[in-house]
Amino acid sequence: MVGLLKEGAALIKEKPDPDVLDAGLISAAQHVEHYEMAGYGTCRTWARLLEHHDHADVLQQTLNEEGDTDKLLTALAEASINVEAEDPGKGRARATGS
Repeated sequence: MVGLLKEGAALIKEKPDPDVLDAGLISAAQHVEHYEMAGYGTCRTWARLLEHHDHADVLQQTLNEEGDTDKLLTALAEASINVEAEDPGKGRARATGS
């Protein structure tokens, strides 16, 4: 997790075009989400195996929430952020009417 956070910080230090930065930060956030999902999924499975069903249910709920967040980030990236990052500067110009 520390490595994932360092990657995001390194991108910020590079000071890329704001559209590229947004796309990179969404990517970094999704890496974190996937890391979390792997952990929650593993713990949920262990809880089921140990017959701690209440804990497994809570972990599944959390896993679902992390998955929903990942899907929202994907939708945001695909709908606008990645498109704007493809042609840096152009997306911000459109948004401001320039």
